[in-house]
Amino acid sequence: MGDSLGFHIIFALFGVGIPLLLSLAEFLGLLRKDNDFYTMARRWSFTMGTLFVVGAVSGLIISNQFSALWPNFTEYATKVVGVSFYAESFAFFIEAIFLGIYLYTWDRFSNRWLHWLCSLPLVIFSLASAFAITTANAWMNSPAGFQNDNGQPINIHPLAAVFNPATPTETLHSISSYYLTAVLAFAGMYAIFIWRNKKRKDKQDHTARENYYHKAMAMFMICAAIFTAAVLFTGDQSGQYLAHYEPLKLAAAEWLQQSQSHAPLVVGGILTSHGIIDALKYPGMLSWLGFHSTSAMVKGLNAFNPASWPPLAIHYFFDLMVGGGILLSAIVYGYFVLYAIKRRYPSNRWFLALIIISPVIAITSIEFGWVLTEIGRQPYAIAGIMTTAQAFTNAPNVEEFGYIFPSLYVVLFIITPWVLRRHYKKTPLDLSTNYFADDK
Repeated sequence: MGDSLGFHIIFALFGVGIPLLLSLAEFLGLLRKDNDFYTMARRWSFTMGTLFVVGAVSGLIISNQFSALWPNFTEYATKVVGVSFYAESFAFFIEAIFLGIYLYTWDRFSNRWLHWLCSLPLVIFSLASAFAITTANAWMNSPAGFQNDNGQPINIHPLAAVFNPATPTETLHSISSYYLTAVLAFAGMYAIFIWRNKKRKDKQDHTARENYYHKAMAMFMICAAIFTAAVLFTGDQSGQYLAHYEPLKLAAAEWLQQSQSHAPLVVGGILTSHGIIDALKYPGMLSWLGFHSTSAMVKGLNAFNPASWPPLAIHYFFDLMVGGGILLSAIVYGYFVLYAIKRRYPSNRWFLALIIISPVIAITSIEFGWVLTEIGRQPYAIAGIMTTAQAFTNAPNVEEFGYIFPSLYVVLFIITPWVLRRHYKKTPLDLSTNYFADDK
Protein backbone atom coordinates (compact mmCIF):
# COMPACT_ATOMS: atom_id res chain seq x y z
CA MET A 1 0.00 0.00 0.00
CA GLY A 2 2.91 2.30 0.70
CA ASP A 3 4.31 1.66 -2.78
CA SER A 4 0.94 2.45 -4.32
CA LEU A 5 0.32 5.65 -2.42
CA GLY A 6 3.91 6.80 -2.89
CA PHE A 7 3.56 6.40 -6.66
CA HIS A 8 0.02 7.69 -6.99
CA ILE A 9 0.67 10.87 -5.04
CA ILE A 10 3.18 12.01 -7.68
CA PHE A 11 0.59 11.88 -10.44
CA ALA A 12 -2.18 13.13 -8.16
CA LEU A 13 -0.26 16.31 -7.35
CA PHE A 14 0.24 17.01 -11.06
CA GLY A 15 -3.46 16.38 -11.59
CA VAL A 16 -4.16 19.13 -9.04
CA GLY A 17 -1.43 21.58 -10.06
CA ILE A 18 -1.36 21.50 -13.86
CA PRO A 19 -4.98 22.65 -14.44
CA LEU A 20 -4.31 25.77 -12.39
CA LEU A 21 -1.09 26.58 -14.25
CA LEU A 22 -2.64 25.89 -17.62
CA SER A 23 -5.69 28.03 -16.85
CA LEU A 24 -3.46 30.86 -15.63
CA ALA A 25 -1.27 30.76 -18.75
CA GLU A 26 -4.28 30.79 -21.06
CA PHE A 27 -5.86 33.62 -19.07
CA LEU A 28 -2.71 35.75 -19.36
CA GLY A 29 -2.45 34.94 -23.05
CA LEU A 30 -6.02 36.05 -23.75
CA LEU A 31 -5.94 39.05 -21.44
CA ARG A 32 -2.70 40.44 -22.88
CA LYS A 33 -3.02 38.87 -26.33
CA ASP A 34 0.33 37.34 -25.52
CA ASN A 35 1.25 34.59 -27.98
CA ASP A 36 3.87 33.10 -25.64
CA PHE A 37 1.50 32.41 -22.76
CA TYR A 38 -1.17 31.10 -25.13
CA THR A 39 1.37 28.76 -26.73
CA MET A 40 2.36 27.48 -23.28
CA ALA A 41 -1.22 26.60 -22.45
CA ARG A 42 -1.75 24.73 -25.72
CA ARG A 43 1.48 22.74 -25.36
CA TRP A 44 0.78 21.77 -21.75
CA SER A 45 -2.62 20.32 -22.66
CA PHE A 46 -1.12 17.03 -23.80
CA THR A 47 0.85 16.71 -20.56
CA MET A 48 -2.27 17.36 -18.50
CA GLY A 49 -4.29 14.78 -20.42
CA THR A 50 -1.57 12.13 -20.20
CA LEU A 51 -0.95 12.55 -16.48
CA PHE A 52 -4.70 12.61 -15.82
CA VAL A 53 -5.05 9.19 -17.46
CA VAL A 54 -2.09 7.75 -15.55
CA GLY A 55 -3.42 9.22 -12.30
CA ALA A 56 -6.80 7.66 -13.00
CA VAL A 57 -5.23 4.24 -13.61
CA SER A 58 -3.09 4.39 -10.47
CA GLY A 59 -6.10 5.59 -8.47
CA LEU A 60 -8.14 2.68 -9.76
CA ILE A 61 -5.42 0.30 -8.59
CA ILE A 62 -5.58 1.82 -5.10
CA SER A 63 -9.36 1.43 -5.05
CA ASN A 64 -8.93 -2.26 -5.82
CA GLN A 65 -6.33 -2.54 -3.08
CA PHE A 66 -8.70 -1.08 -0.52
CA SER A 67 -11.34 -3.64 -1.44
CA ALA A 68 -8.99 -6.61 -1.61
CA LEU A 69 -6.50 -5.89 1.17
CA TRP A 70 -8.32 -3.66 3.65
CA PRO A 71 -11.95 -4.87 3.76
CA ASN A 72 -12.35 -4.34 7.50
CA PHE A 73 -11.12 -0.77 7.29
CA THR A 74 -13.22 -0.04 4.21
CA GLU A 75 -16.40 -1.36 5.82
CA TYR A 76 -15.88 0.71 8.96
CA ALA A 77 -14.63 3.92 7.34
CA THR A 78 -17.29 4.01 4.61
CA LYS A 79 -20.05 4.07 7.21
CA VAL A 80 -18.59 7.22 8.79
CA VAL A 81 -16.60 9.14 6.22
CA GLY A 82 -17.94 7.55 3.05
CA VAL A 83 -19.15 10.98 1.92
CA SER A 84 -15.49 11.91 1.34
CA PHE A 85 -14.97 8.97 -1.00
CA TYR A 86 -18.23 9.70 -2.83
CA ALA A 87 -17.36 13.39 -3.18
CA GLU A 88 -13.93 12.52 -4.54
CA SER A 89 -15.46 10.22 -7.14
CA PHE A 90 -18.03 12.83 -8.15
CA ALA A 91 -15.37 15.54 -8.51
CA PHE A 92 -13.22 13.21 -10.58
CA PHE A 93 -16.17 12.41 -12.84
CA ILE A 94 -16.91 16.10 -13.52
CA GLU A 95 -13.22 16.80 -14.07
CA ALA A 96 -13.01 13.99 -16.65
CA ILE A 97 -15.94 15.42 -18.59
CA PHE A 98 -14.47 18.91 -18.82
CA LEU A 99 -11.01 17.57 -19.56
CA GLY A 100 -12.33 16.06 -22.78
CA ILE A 101 -14.15 19.26 -23.67
CA TYR A 102 -11.08 21.36 -22.94
CA LEU A 103 -8.58 19.24 -24.85
CA TYR A 104 -10.61 18.91 -28.04
CA THR A 105 -12.12 22.39 -28.40
CA TRP A 106 -9.10 24.67 -28.67
CA ASP A 107 -10.17 25.97 -32.07
CA ARG A 108 -13.92 25.31 -31.84
CA PHE A 109 -15.02 28.55 -30.14
CA SER A 110 -15.15 31.81 -32.02
CA ASN A 111 -14.80 33.50 -28.64
CA ARG A 112 -11.62 32.11 -27.10
CA TRP A 113 -12.73 33.12 -23.60
CA LEU A 114 -15.36 30.38 -23.74
CA HIS A 115 -12.60 27.82 -24.08
CA TRP A 116 -10.79 29.32 -21.10
CA LEU A 117 -13.98 29.06 -19.05
CA CYS A 118 -13.86 25.29 -19.64
CA SER A 119 -10.59 25.22 -17.69
CA LEU A 120 -12.24 26.52 -14.52
CA PRO A 121 -14.13 23.27 -13.75
CA LEU A 122 -10.80 21.46 -14.12
CA VAL A 123 -9.23 23.75 -11.54
CA ILE A 124 -12.19 23.63 -9.18
CA PHE A 125 -12.93 19.91 -9.30
CA SER A 126 -9.30 18.77 -9.23
CA LEU A 127 -8.99 20.85 -6.06
CA ALA A 128 -12.26 19.41 -4.73
CA SER A 129 -11.08 15.88 -5.45
CA ALA A 130 -7.82 16.42 -3.56
CA PHE A 131 -9.67 18.06 -0.67
CA ALA A 132 -12.24 15.28 -0.37
CA ILE A 133 -9.80 12.39 -0.30
CA THR A 134 -7.46 14.21 2.09
CA THR A 135 -10.32 14.71 4.55
CA ALA A 136 -10.65 10.93 4.71
CA ASN A 137 -7.00 10.64 5.67
CA ALA A 138 -7.39 13.47 8.16
CA TRP A 139 -10.26 11.52 9.74
CA MET A 140 -7.97 8.51 10.11
CA ASN A 141 -5.59 10.72 12.12
CA SER A 142 -8.32 12.45 14.12
CA PRO A 143 -11.54 10.34 14.12
CA ALA A 144 -14.66 12.40 14.76
CA GLY A 145 -18.37 12.44 13.96
CA PHE A 146 -19.33 9.09 15.52
CA GLN A 147 -19.11 6.87 18.57
CA ASN A 148 -17.42 3.49 18.62
CA ASP A 149 -19.61 0.77 20.13
CA ASN A 150 -17.90 -2.64 20.35
CA GLY A 151 -16.17 -2.16 17.03
CA GLN A 152 -19.16 -0.60 15.27
CA PRO A 153 -19.73 3.11 14.56
CA ILE A 154 -22.97 4.59 15.94
CA ASN A 155 -24.46 8.10 16.17
CA ILE A 156 -22.78 9.03 12.91
CA HIS A 157 -22.55 12.67 11.78
CA PRO A 158 -20.90 12.66 8.33
CA LEU A 159 -20.10 16.39 8.18
CA ALA A 160 -18.47 16.30 11.61
CA ALA A 161 -16.41 13.35 10.40
CA VAL A 162 -15.31 15.15 7.22
CA PHE A 163 -14.52 18.42 8.99
CA ASN A 164 -12.60 16.81 11.83
CA PRO A 165 -9.86 18.65 13.76
CA ALA A 166 -7.14 17.48 11.34
CA THR A 167 -8.96 18.61 8.20
CA PRO A 168 -8.01 22.33 8.06
CA THR A 169 -4.27 21.87 8.51
CA GLU A 170 -3.85 18.60 6.62
CA THR A 171 -5.84 19.63 3.56
CA LEU A 172 -4.35 23.12 3.28
CA HIS A 173 -0.79 21.95 3.87
CA SER A 174 -1.09 19.03 1.46
CA ILE A 175 -2.77 20.95 -1.35
CA SER A 176 -0.36 23.89 -1.02
CA SER A 177 2.50 21.39 -1.30
CA TYR A 178 0.93 19.84 -4.42
CA TYR A 179 0.62 23.21 -6.13
CA LEU A 180 4.17 24.16 -5.18
CA THR A 181 5.60 20.89 -6.47
CA ALA A 182 3.75 21.11 -9.78
CA VAL A 183 4.96 24.68 -10.27
CA LEU A 184 8.55 23.73 -9.48
CA ALA A 185 8.38 20.75 -11.84
CA PHE A 186 7.59 23.11 -14.71
CA ALA A 187 10.15 25.63 -13.49
CA GLY A 188 12.77 22.88 -13.47
CA MET A 189 11.80 21.87 -16.99
CA TYR A 190 12.12 25.43 -18.28
CA ALA A 191 15.42 25.84 -16.43
CA ILE A 192 16.69 22.92 -18.55
CA PHE A 193 15.40 24.67 -21.67
CA ILE A 194 17.19 27.90 -20.73
CA TRP A 195 20.38 25.93 -20.09
CA ARG A 196 20.17 24.22 -23.48
CA ASN A 197 19.17 27.39 -25.31
CA LYS A 198 22.51 28.96 -24.47
CA LYS A 199 24.10 26.59 -26.98
CA ARG A 200 21.91 27.58 -29.93
CA LYS A 201 23.73 29.14 -32.87
CA ASP A 202 20.67 30.74 -34.54
CA LYS A 203 20.65 34.16 -32.84
CA GLN A 204 17.06 35.04 -33.78
CA ASP A 205 15.69 31.68 -32.67
CA HIS A 206 17.86 31.87 -29.56
CA THR A 207 16.43 35.26 -28.55
CA ALA A 208 12.81 34.31 -29.20
CA ARG A 209 13.14 31.11 -27.21
CA GLU A 210 15.00 32.80 -24.38
CA ASN A 211 12.22 35.39 -23.99
CA TYR A 212 9.63 32.62 -24.07
CA TYR A 213 11.45 30.49 -21.49
CA HIS A 214 12.15 33.35 -19.11
CA LYS A 215 8.58 34.60 -19.34
CA ALA A 216 7.37 31.14 -18.33
CA MET A 217 9.98 30.91 -15.59
CA ALA A 218 8.93 34.26 -14.12
CA MET A 219 5.29 33.13 -13.95
CA PHE A 220 6.27 29.87 -12.29
CA MET A 221 8.50 31.49 -9.70
CA ILE A 222 5.85 34.07 -8.77
CA CYS A 223 3.39 31.21 -8.24
CA ALA A 224 6.07 29.27 -6.34
CA ALA A 225 6.64 32.22 -4.00
CA ILE A 226 2.92 32.33 -3.18
CA PHE A 227 2.65 28.59 -2.58
CA THR A 228 5.89 28.49 -0.61
CA ALA A 229 4.46 31.06 1.78
CA ALA A 230 1.29 28.95 2.03
CA VAL A 231 3.30 25.79 2.76
CA LEU A 232 5.32 27.54 5.48
CA PHE A 233 2.22 29.01 7.11
CA THR A 234 0.23 25.77 7.03
CA GLY A 235 3.29 23.86 8.24
CA ASP A 236 3.37 26.11 11.30
CA GLN A 237 -0.34 25.45 11.84
CA SER A 238 0.28 21.72 11.49
CA GLY A 239 2.79 21.86 14.32
CA GLN A 240 0.20 23.45 16.58
CA TYR A 241 -2.39 20.89 15.53
CA LEU A 242 -0.05 18.02 16.46
CA ALA A 243 0.70 19.54 19.84
CA HIS A 244 -3.01 19.81 20.68
CA TYR A 245 -4.52 16.72 18.99
CA GLU A 246 -1.70 14.26 18.25
CA PRO A 247 0.89 14.90 20.96
CA LEU A 248 2.24 11.36 20.75
CA LYS A 249 3.12 11.78 17.08
CA LEU A 250 4.86 15.08 17.85
CA ALA A 251 6.78 13.58 20.78
CA ALA A 252 7.90 10.63 18.64
CA ALA A 253 8.86 12.87 15.72
CA GLU A 254 11.02 14.99 18.03
CA TRP A 255 12.27 12.23 20.35
CA LEU A 256 10.93 14.09 23.37
CA GLN A 257 11.37 11.53 26.13
CA GLN A 258 9.97 13.52 29.07
CA SER A 259 7.09 15.98 29.25
CA GLN A 260 8.62 19.39 29.82
CA SER A 261 8.39 23.11 29.35
CA HIS A 262 10.98 24.86 27.18
CA ALA A 263 11.03 21.65 25.12
CA PRO A 264 13.94 21.56 22.64
CA LEU A 265 13.68 21.05 18.91
CA VAL A 266 15.92 18.12 17.99
CA VAL A 267 17.54 18.08 14.55
CA GLY A 268 19.36 14.96 13.35
CA GLY A 269 21.09 12.76 15.89
CA ILE A 270 20.99 9.09 16.80
CA LEU A 271 18.67 7.60 19.40
CA THR A 272 20.36 5.08 21.68
CA SER A 273 19.42 3.33 24.91
CA HIS A 274 21.46 5.98 26.71
CA GLY A 275 19.74 8.92 25.06
CA ILE A 276 20.17 11.07 21.97
CA ILE A 277 23.66 11.64 20.64
CA ASP A 278 25.10 13.84 17.88
CA ALA A 279 21.92 15.92 17.59
CA LEU A 280 21.44 19.66 17.33
CA LYS A 281 19.09 20.92 20.03
CA TYR A 282 17.36 24.29 20.05
CA PRO A 283 15.95 24.95 23.55
CA GLY A 284 12.33 26.04 23.70
CA MET A 285 11.76 25.77 19.96
CA LEU A 286 9.53 22.66 20.15
CA SER A 287 7.37 24.48 22.68
CA TRP A 288 7.24 27.38 20.24
CA LEU A 289 6.37 25.09 17.34
CA GLY A 290 3.46 23.56 19.26
CA PHE A 291 2.13 26.51 21.25
CA HIS A 292 3.96 29.65 20.08
CA SER A 293 5.50 29.97 23.50
CA THR A 294 8.99 28.81 24.44
CA SER A 295 7.84 28.08 28.00
CA ALA A 296 4.82 25.92 27.05
CA MET A 297 4.54 22.37 28.37
CA VAL A 298 4.89 19.69 25.68
CA LYS A 299 3.92 16.08 26.33
CA GLY A 300 6.75 13.57 26.02
CA LEU A 301 6.79 9.86 25.25
CA ASN A 302 6.64 9.08 28.95
CA ALA A 303 3.03 10.32 29.01
CA PHE A 304 1.91 7.44 26.75
CA ASN A 305 1.84 3.67 26.87
CA PRO A 306 4.98 2.39 25.09
CA ALA A 307 2.78 -0.15 23.27
CA SER A 308 1.11 2.76 21.45
CA TRP A 309 4.35 4.45 20.36
CA PRO A 310 4.89 4.71 16.61
CA PRO A 311 8.32 3.80 15.18
CA LEU A 312 10.67 6.51 16.39
CA ALA A 313 12.40 6.55 13.01
CA ILE A 314 9.72 9.06 11.93
CA HIS A 315 12.03 11.68 13.45
CA TYR A 316 14.23 11.45 10.37
CA PHE A 317 11.28 11.85 8.02
CA PHE A 318 10.19 14.92 9.96
CA ASP A 319 13.68 16.41 9.64
CA LEU A 320 13.87 15.62 5.93
CA MET A 321 10.43 17.10 5.26
CA VAL A 322 11.19 20.33 7.12
CA GLY A 323 14.71 20.53 5.69
CA GLY A 324 13.35 20.13 2.18
CA GLY A 325 10.85 22.92 2.77
CA ILE A 326 13.54 25.28 4.05
CA LEU A 327 15.81 24.52 1.09
CA LEU A 328 12.98 25.09 -1.40
CA SER A 329 12.17 28.41 0.27
CA ALA A 330 15.78 29.51 -0.17
CA ILE A 331 15.74 28.56 -3.88
CA VAL A 332 12.39 30.19 -4.64
CA TYR A 333 13.01 33.47 -2.85
CA GLY A 334 16.63 33.44 -3.99
CA TYR A 335 15.32 33.84 -7.54
CA PHE A 336 13.81 37.21 -6.65
CA VAL A 337 16.89 38.30 -4.71
CA LEU A 338 19.07 37.62 -7.75
CA TYR A 339 16.60 39.40 -10.00
CA ALA A 340 16.64 42.46 -7.71
CA ILE A 341 20.44 42.50 -7.65
CA LYS A 342 21.07 41.99 -11.37
CA ARG A 343 17.89 43.62 -12.71
CA ARG A 344 17.42 40.75 -15.14
CA TYR A 345 16.20 37.16 -15.14
CA PRO A 346 18.67 34.88 -13.29
CA SER A 347 20.39 32.55 -15.74
CA ASN A 348 23.50 31.50 -13.82
CA ARG A 349 24.17 27.84 -14.45
CA TRP A 350 24.58 27.08 -10.75
CA PHE A 351 21.20 28.66 -9.95
CA LEU A 352 19.51 26.98 -12.89
CA ALA A 353 20.88 23.70 -11.51
CA LEU A 354 19.20 24.44 -8.16
CA ILE A 355 15.87 25.08 -9.91
CA ILE A 356 16.29 21.87 -11.91
CA ILE A 357 16.66 19.77 -8.75
CA SER A 358 13.94 21.68 -6.84
CA PRO A 359 11.04 19.45 -8.02
CA VAL A 360 12.95 16.37 -6.84
CA ILE A 361 13.35 18.00 -3.43
CA ALA A 362 9.66 18.96 -3.41
CA ILE A 363 8.41 15.49 -4.36
CA THR A 364 10.62 13.73 -1.82
CA SER A 365 9.53 16.21 0.87
CA ILE A 366 5.90 15.34 0.15
CA GLU A 367 6.72 11.64 0.32
CA PHE A 368 8.53 12.15 3.65
CA GLY A 369 5.56 14.11 4.96
CA TRP A 370 3.13 11.33 4.09
CA VAL A 371 5.39 8.72 5.68
CA LEU A 372 5.44 10.87 8.81
CA THR A 373 1.65 11.14 8.76
CA GLU A 374 0.95 7.45 8.13
CA ILE A 375 3.73 5.76 10.10
CA GLY A 376 3.32 8.28 12.90
CA ARG A 377 -0.23 6.98 13.41
CA GLN A 378 0.88 3.38 13.91
CA PRO A 379 -0.05 0.93 15.29
CA TYR A 380 -3.44 2.29 14.23
CA ALA A 381 -5.11 2.55 10.85
CA ILE A 382 -7.83 4.67 12.48
CA ALA A 383 -6.24 6.41 15.44
CA GLY A 384 -7.37 4.89 18.73
CA ILE A 385 -10.14 2.88 17.03
CA MET A 386 -8.79 0.21 14.69
CA THR A 387 -5.25 -1.14 14.52
CA THR A 388 -3.55 -1.78 11.22
CA ALA A 389 -3.59 -5.50 11.96
CA GLN A 390 -7.37 -5.38 12.49
CA ALA A 391 -7.87 -3.35 9.31
CA PHE A 392 -5.99 -5.78 7.09
CA THR A 393 -7.59 -8.77 5.44
CA ASN A 394 -7.20 -12.26 6.90
CA ALA A 395 -7.57 -13.91 3.50
CA PRO A 396 -4.75 -16.26 2.45
CA ASN A 397 -2.19 -15.61 -0.33
CA VAL A 398 -2.60 -11.83 -0.26
CA GLU A 399 1.16 -11.30 -0.11
CA GLU A 400 1.70 -12.99 -3.46
CA PHE A 401 -1.27 -11.09 -4.86
CA GLY A 402 0.16 -7.82 -3.60
CA TYR A 403 3.25 -8.03 -5.78
CA ILE A 404 1.07 -7.37 -8.83
CA PHE A 405 0.57 -3.72 -7.85
CA PRO A 406 4.22 -2.58 -7.70
CA SER A 407 4.75 -4.30 -11.05
CA LEU A 408 1.96 -2.24 -12.62
CA TYR A 409 3.42 0.96 -11.21
CA VAL A 410 6.85 0.18 -12.62
CA VAL A 411 5.26 -0.20 -16.07
CA LEU A 412 3.41 3.11 -15.71
CA PHE A 413 6.53 4.83 -14.44
CA ILE A 414 8.46 3.75 -17.55
CA ILE A 415 5.74 4.32 -20.14
CA THR A 416 4.60 7.77 -19.00
CA PRO A 417 7.90 9.67 -19.53
CA TRP A 418 8.40 7.78 -22.80
CA VAL A 419 4.99 8.87 -24.12
CA LEU A 420 5.57 12.51 -23.12
CA ARG A 421 9.07 12.60 -24.57
CA ARG A 422 7.94 10.98 -27.81
CA HIS A 423 5.08 13.46 -28.24
CA TYR A 424 7.14 16.59 -27.66
CA LYS A 425 9.95 15.30 -29.82
CA LYS A 426 7.49 14.97 -32.69
CA THR A 427 5.92 18.38 -31.99
CA PRO A 428 8.81 20.77 -31.29
CA LEU A 429 8.21 24.28 -30.00
CA ASP A 430 7.02 26.62 -32.75
CA LEU A 431 6.90 30.30 -31.85
CA SER A 432 6.16 31.47 -35.39
CA THR A 433 2.40 30.91 -35.15
CA ASN A 434 0.55 34.04 -34.06
CA TYR A 435 -2.78 32.98 -32.61
CA PHE A 436 -3.95 36.60 -32.33
CA ALA A 437 -3.01 37.75 -35.82
CA ASP A 438 -6.65 37.92 -36.97
CA ASP A 439 -7.97 39.56 -33.80
CA LYS A 440 -9.15 43.13 -34.18
